[in-house]
Parts: sequence; structure tokens; C-alpha cells
Amino acid sequence: MKRISRFFVLFFFVLLILSPLVSATPYWFKEGIYAKYVARGWLSIDLNTSMGNVSYYCPRVEFTWRVLRVSGDKAQVSLLLRGVNCTREAYSTLSLDEARTLLLKYQKRYNFTGGGCLDVSITGGDVTVCENSYSERTAQRAVNLMIMEGEGRLANKSYVSENFSRAGVVEIDLTTGEIHVNGTPAGGNFLWVENPANITGLEILPGLEVETVKMINSTAMTYYGDFNAPVYMAHTNMMSLDNRTMGKDVILYDGSSGLAIAFFTPFSPLWKALGVSSTMIQDTEFAREHEREIKENNKMPPFGLVLAETNIDFTKPAELPEEGPSRTAVVVVVGIVVALGALFIWRWRK
Repeated sequence: MKRISRFFVLFFFVLLILSPLVSATPYWFKEGIYAKYVARGWLSIDLNTSMGNVSYYCPRVEFTWRVLRVSGDKAQVSLLLRGVNCTREAYSTLSLDEARTLLLKYQKRYNFTGGGCLDVSITGGDVTVCENSYSERTAQRAVNLMIMEGEGRLANKSYVSENFSRAGVVEIDLTTGEIHVNGTPAGGNFLWVENPANITGLEILPGLEVETVKMINSTAMTYYGDFNAPVYMAHTNMMSLDNRTMGKDVILYDGSSGLAIAFFTPFSPLWKALGVSSTMIQDTEFAREHEREIKENNKMPPFGLVLAETNIDFTKPAELPEEGPSRTAVVVVVGIVVALGALFIWRWRK
């Protein structure tokens, strides 16, 4: 009988292996899928660089994610953040010696000999040189250096429009939704969900999770096009960043596909992969340009980063009958049953 028991264990083990796996990803998810989001307005992005903190102020920001590879229950996703026609401000802290050396360079340039501050007119602007500070202002830039409390504080502002981009790659666990940056867990995936109505408690960052989800029974507008109801709006709890920035994330989902079609996320695990320390990306132009349509048709304007391009096929396939095991699986199971039956008859006759 021990032999028969072993076959029963093997039998159920095979059935377990052959049972269809449940995927936590939407029906459209596969390699090569991408989505691009756009925000227009007066937008700020703070970046961590080797030269200190750099802030960009941009009238247009673009964010794109793309599925590079899917292997088992893991997906590699590329990220690209781009600012268009931005101005730049860079802030850094210098040691006392570094600050003194730089200030002395400026003082010698304008023959500063001490005493009160010296004001000098330069082409397109003016300069002020003092004992412990230096400032320069033109139409293209502003430089401010100040020595105080045993250190130097240097600010450089450029008013010449420029573009910038930051790229990165994250790995997403498709079973748990956990995002890994350089192999380290960084938070939870919010770019897509299987069922937007059921994501209360989704942890986006440690201490930041979806607190409420509300169904919006109206058409949501995006740069990509309109999304008919139902759409779902998710709010996180309030969060403070470095005791400076206080706020919450707000994400809008298409109810049918589970795709995030707009999101305002000053706090995001994706920013870590891009070297972003904080953002204030809130679209204001779309609502202004479509104000009449929004009012007359009771449509919902977008916010934050707004879906603009994607290759996702939003046509949901028809529900298919639940698939049984493959022909090979059937043959294996039948073989096990026959073997068990033969053993049982042999033991009974014996």
C-alpha cells in the first residue's frame, strides 16, 4: 500500500504543476509595450548630481516607460524623464577654503580692495563684490556666492532654455508588484494594476500607500484621447519629504485596462532610479485649452503627467472558456491513473 500512496502523492503533484498559473498583470502586458506621459505648465524637477542639487523649471515634461524584457515573474522596465525648454538652477555648498578661493578670484577680477561693497556695470548686467559675497546678474544668468557660518553657498541660475533627460531601468516583480532599483527594493508599482477598484492599501513607498479609491462616473480626458467611465481615482495618505515637501500622490486609472492614465506623484520609487529628489509636475494647460468642452460635456480634465502615446491595444479579448490541461498533460495523468489501477488490482488479487 505504501507504493500506492506514493503514486497518489505523485498524481496530485503532477496536477498541481499542470494547473494554470494566475497572473497579476493586465491582459495587454507583454514585452515592447510602452506608455508616454506629458505635462505642460510651470513644472519643477530637482535632480541629484555630482555638483549638488540642480533644479529645472520647464514648460513641458515627458515621462516614458517601456517593457524591455519579461522573464518568468520578473519584468525589466526602462524609464525616461525629459524636460523641454527648461531653465536651470544649481545649488551647492562649499567648504570655507573653497569658498574663499572662489571669492578671491572674483575680487581680483574687479580690483576689489576691501571696505564697502563695489558695484560694477558689465555688458548686459551688473556685479556686486563684497567682503564675504559676490553676485552677478545678466539676461542669461545669475551667480550668487555667500560665505556665512563657516561655509560657502553657491547658486548658479541659467535663463537660457535647454533640454535635459534622465534614463534608468527598474525590475518589477509581476507577482507582488515590488520595484527594485539596482537590486534593492524601492517601492510598489502603480503604473498599472489588475483591478483599480481593489488597490486600497497598495504601498507605493514605505509609509506611503493608497488610502482611498473612488470610482469616477464620467469621461476622463487625456492627450491620448478620452477614456469612458468607469475610471478610478486613487489617493495616498499625506507624506513629508525631508521635512520640506508635504503632499500626497493622486493616480487616475482606466477601469477597463488597469493602466494609469494620469498621475501626480511627488513621491515615487521611479524617481529614485532617475536620480530625482523631488518633483512638482502638474499639468495646467490641457484644462485651460479644453475649458469649454469640459464644462459643456461634464468631462474630467487630466492632472499631473497625462497619457499621450502608447502601443497598448485597449480592446479586451473576449472571455474564453477556462482552458483545461494540454494533451500532454492528459496523457501523463491517464498513464498515472492506469498505473495506479493496475497496481491496485495486482495487490487485491495477491
